[in-house]
Amino acid sequence: MLTNAAAFVAVLGVMIFFHEFGHFITAKGFGMRVFIFSFGFGRRLLGFKWGDTDCRVSLIPLGGYVKLEGEPDDRLSEDVSARGDARDFTSRPRWQRFVVYVAGPVMNGVLTVGVLSSLYMMGFQVDASLYDRPVVGVVEPGSPAEAVGLRPGDQILSVDGEPVSSWEEAHYAILVRPDTQVRLRFRRDAEEQEVAVRTGTTSVEKVGTLGVHPLVRVGRVLEKSAAEEVGLRPDDAILRIDGKPVRSFGEIPPLVASAKGSSLALEVYRDGRFLEIPVTPRDQGSGPQIGIGPKMVMKKFGPVQAVREAFAWTASMTRQTFDVLGRLVTGRISPKTMMGPLGIAQASGDAARGGLGPLAYLVAVISLQVGILNLLPLPPLDGGHLAILLGESVARRDFSEQVKAWIMNAGAMVLFLLIGLVLYSDLSKTSILGRYLP
Repeated sequence: MLTNAAAFVAVLGVMIFFHEFGHFITAKGFGMRVFIFSFGFGRRLLGFKWGDTDCRVSLIPLGGYVKLEGEPDDRLSEDVSARGDARDFTSRPRWQRFVVYVAGPVMNGVLTVGVLSSLYMMGFQVDASLYDRPVVGVVEPGSPAEAVGLRPGDQILSVDGEPVSSWEEAHYAILVRPDTQVRLRFRRDAEEQEVAVRTGTTSVEKVGTLGVHPLVRVGRVLEKSAAEEVGLRPDDAILRIDGKPVRSFGEIPPLVASAKGSSLALEVYRDGRFLEIPVTPRDQGSGPQIGIGPKMVMKKFGPVQAVREAFAWTASMTRQTFDVLGRLVTGRISPKTMMGPLGIAQASGDAARGGLGPLAYLVAVISLQVGILNLLPLPPLDGGHLAILLGESVARRDFSEQVKAWIMNAGAMVLFLLIGLVLYSDLSKTSILGRYLP
C-alpha cells in the first residue's frame, strides 16, 4: 500500500508539474508577472527567486501551481510597487491569455511524446498477442461468442463494419460497445461469415466483452527440452493443456507443474491446423518444465522513428479518448470504465513494481488523459477559461464579473459531479464496497 501511495505521488507530481510549467513558462515569455511557481502545495520548504517569481518546493508534493498577477483570486498585486504597469494577466491581449491557458495541456502532450520517444529508443518488449492477427484462441463457455458459434481458429475481421487487423484494435472495438448488438464479421478457413451478436459486460470495469481470448503463442523453444523433443515450434499456439483452456502464457507453468512429471496432452494451433501433441515435463531444478517461452515483440527504434512512433501512438490514443468521452456523455458506456485516484494509485504501484519502464509508460498514458480532460469546456479547468475567452472574442467585449462568476459556478458544479462519478467508479471496484454499489 505504501508503494502504491509513493508511486501515485510520483506519477501525479510529474504530470501536474509539467502542466503548470507550461502555464509558467509561456506567461514568463509574454512578460507577465508571475508571483509563484510551486512544486507542491502548502507551506514553502525551499526555493529561489527568478525575477518577480518565487520558484519554490512546497510541503505537499501532489503537483503544483502558478500564481499570476491579475487572476480572479489574486491577493498579491497590492503588495507590488509596479502595479499598473500592464504586466498583469488580465491586461494582456486575449490571444496571449489563450496561449497561457492552452500551454498546460500542450505540455502534458509534450511529456507523453517525450517519455514514449525515450522508451522507444531504449527498447522494450510487449506481449506479441496485442499485435497478432485477431485469431481466436479460447472461447469462454456461456459467452456471447459461444452463443453465435465462434470457434478457436476463427479470425475476427470487423466489428460493426470497423475493420480490425490486430487484437489491440479488436479489444478496443469490443470494449467500447458493452451490452450492445453488433455485427461481427469473421473468417473461418477460407469462408467469411457475418453474425449479429449482443456483447456482454465485464463484472468490474463494465466494458464490452465477447468472451474470446487471443492465441497464446510460443516465442522460443529451448534446446534439448521436452518441447523440442516432441516437435513444438516457435509461433505454435497452445490452446489447451489436458483439456484446460489456456488464456495467457502465465497459465502454462502451473498447469505443467500440476502434472508432476506425467504426460500432458497439448492442443496446438499451427498454420491453420489443430494438432494433439503429448509431452512429458522434465524436472529442471525449479520444478517440471517443458522448455518454452512466450512470444514477445521488441519495440526499439532510432531517434527519428522513435519520435514518429510516439506521435502516432499519441494521436491514436487521443482519438480513442475523445471516442470514449463521447460514449460516456451519451450513456453508451458506464462511468465505471473511468479510473480515479484509487485506480491510478493501484496502477502506479503495479507499474512501479514492474520497473522504471512500466512506470514511465503509465506517466505517458495518464499525462495525455490529464491534458485532454483539462481541455473540457468546464470552469475552472483550462478548457473552461478558453471557452470564456472564445466567447468574449466572439462578443468583442469582456464578460462582466457577475457573468463569469455564474459560468464558473455552473462549471464547478458539473466538475464536482464528474469527480463524484469517478470516485463512485473507484469505490465500486474495491472488494469491500463493490458488492454494495450497483
